[in-house]
Amino acid sequence: MIRIDGSYGEGGGQILRTSLTLSLLTGKPFELVNIRAKRPKPGLRPQHLTCVKAAQKVSGAEVEGAQVGSLNLTFKPGRAKPGSYHFDIGTAGSTALVFQTVGLPLALAGASKLLLKGGTHVPHAPCFHFLAEVYGPVLGPLGFSFEFELRRYGFYPAGGGEVVIKIAPHQEARGPFVLKGPYKRKRVKVLSIVTEDLPSHIRTRQAKAASELLAQKGFEPIVFLEKARAKSPGTVVFLAYNEQEKRAGFFALGKKGKPAEKVAEEAVRAFFDFYRTGKAVDPYLADQLLVPLALTRVPFYFDCSRLTRHFFTNLWVIKQFLPEFTPEVKGDLDTPGEVTHLLTKESYD
Repeated sequence: MIRIDGSYGEGGGQILRTSLTLSLLTGKPFELVNIRAKRPKPGLRPQHLTCVKAAQKVSGAEVEGAQVGSLNLTFKPGRAKPGSYHFDIGTAGSTALVFQTVGLPLALAGASKLLLKGGTHVPHAPCFHFLAEVYGPVLGPLGFSFEFELRRYGFYPAGGGEVVIKIAPHQEARGPFVLKGPYKRKRVKVLSIVTEDLPSHIRTRQAKAASELLAQKGFEPIVFLEKARAKSPGTVVFLAYNEQEKRAGFFALGKKGKPAEKVAEEAVRAFFDFYRTGKAVDPYLADQLLVPLALTRVPFYFDCSRLTRHFFTNLWVIKQFLPEFTPEVKGDLDTPGEVTHLLTKESYD
């Protein structure tokens, strides 16, 4: 049994989620200790427990320590089975992270459908639009196909969002997989979202502020305005940027007392920080690519705008399950980087 220290690196819930995913994919059981030990509320929280329960349900796994607050977990997987599954986090915990825990194993098992309830646009997690417009499409060449439907938004603190995801059976990956910057395209999608219980002018102001900041730097904003149904009030600015196979996404959330213009500025500044590096992959997608790349075993290269602690932690966890996965990483923490595996420089230059 693989023993994993949950306090390693950034020491967050990502260690648990990646371990669950890889356990399902490899059939290897694991024991996770010191779960989130350094966090203000250590141990499993409701959103982490939902990931455990989801992995257990889709595979019939044997689990010990699956309760809120637990610092230790033992997981002995069964084989993932395709089907129609419903998971309700019960809080504003991220539905995206539940999907990323079981989505790849279910794709390898066959066609499935997920109904997920919880948060769809919350801090410290990919939002629904990042999944639908960045993560999902980028994984297409690796043989994964997902169809995303947002039925109801879920903001903090009430959650209550509803997402339906149709998972197609995995197909053979098309390698090599190469994502190399820079981008040359100037069009940027700007999506401004405000819940229906808030004044509509907030939505317009967010879009206007984002558009003006982008235009000042020579970009062409393509604006979409959306009214959202949700249990808690909320606002979002999401920027989507793509060119051929390359995709990146950035979002910022509003809150009480935070001006609409500030929400727009946060999203745009994150995009500018990414764009000026001349790299292809944003810092959030970089660590999310590692598991599907390790799984499909295709030769690959990608450059990213910033190597995060999440990236290095995720790579460490993957090597516990797949020690043969040894990509070359050029770059240090919080700097731009290049990641390659089984691919010569001539293949991606």
